Amino acid sequence: MKWKDFLHYQRGSRLAVILLLILILLTMILNGVLRYGRRSEMVIVQNEELIREFDSFRQTLRKRESPSLVRNRHEGNAGYATESKTFGEKAIRSEGDRAAGFTPFPTTEKLSVGETISLNETDTTQWKKIPGIGSSYASRIVKYRELLGGYVRPEQLLEVYGMDNERYGRIVPYIEIDIHIKRLKINELEFRELLRHPYLNYKQVQAIVSLRRRKGDIVSIAELSMLDEFTKDDIDRLAPYLEF
Repeated sequence: MKWKDFLHYQRGSRLAVILLLILILLTMILNGVLRYGRRSEMVIVQNEELIREFDSFRQTLRKRESPSLVRNRHEGNAGYATESKTFGEKAIRSEGDRAAGFTPFPTTEKLSVGETISLNETDTTQWKKIPGIGSSYASRIVKYRELLGGYVRPEQLLEVYGMDNERYGRIVPYIEIDIHIKRLKINELEFRELLRHPYLNYKQVQAIVSLRRRKGDIVSIAELSMLDEFTKDDIDRLAPYLEF
């Protein structure tokens, strides 16, 4: 008997086998459709539950919000922003702030054209009166003046950090020149004290201290001009600040 004989069926058997295969195929398809339908129903049910929970959460938030916040959100704050610009509203708010214990932020009155301040005898409050000078610049100007011992000429303001020619040109008409200088006692001050001055660097202070050790007190600035550490420009800048 050959192996082909096992695959030989009569006509009736073949129809039965074909019908059986068709039934199996239909059963598999139906099973897949039913399974997909059940998954879809589960997803829909889960989505509906999430939507209900989200709606419940939103309603809870709305109950907690004050009526004014809800109104402002729906109106886009347009009405409030417009009304707050009126003079009457500003006055009412100012009165309310004072009644609640709030102190309005003080504003600095600026100098008018023709008014001036002293170059060396003014504090930060006075410097802020100059148009174009705020708290930062006023503080820098005063601190640098203290390091120098005073300004000899207005142009030294250009050495202040951040000061440029444009700003200097705007503020110089408001400055009255005065020469009140605190001089450096070059023969008495220690190394660190001399080094604090903006016009003296480490090597120059070292040369001054070394010269004092070798010959005693320095009697004039001419002695410093003979040292390699000092240029003519250095001597010219230092001359007003040294006391022998």
